[in-house]
Amino acid sequence: MDDLKIEIGGSAEDMGRRFIDAWHRAERGEVAPATHGLTFENWDAFVATLSPARIALLRRLAADGPTPSINALALALGRSYRRVHDDVTALHAAGLMERTGRTVSLAVSTVSAHLDLNAA
Repeated sequence: MDDLKIEIGGSAEDMGRRFIDAWHRAERGEVAPATHGLTFENWDAFVATLSPARIALLRRLAADGPTPSINALALALGRSYRRVHDDVTALHAAGLMERTGRTVSLAVSTVSAHLDLNAA
């Protein structure tokens, strides 16, 4: 599992600069640490993706390990299948979860976030 670094705020130029820097390091053959990043335009976009319910879901998977299905995860969380399915879909799209067949697991072991308070 990787560590995920999240940037909240900052400009499109900042995001582009991080991408170009990583590209140049790869061209030089530099081995990058086993981390990847995710950027949110602002705090609202971050909270929409990592709501308290979704963080609880991630913590549950961290504690229990992979689950055989979304239904099993919903039962363990005491939540409706539909809501958990929506959360798993969003977290998978963000790169935080993996799905292999019906099995759901974490794609990362830690998440760290940086909030740019000077961003618009």
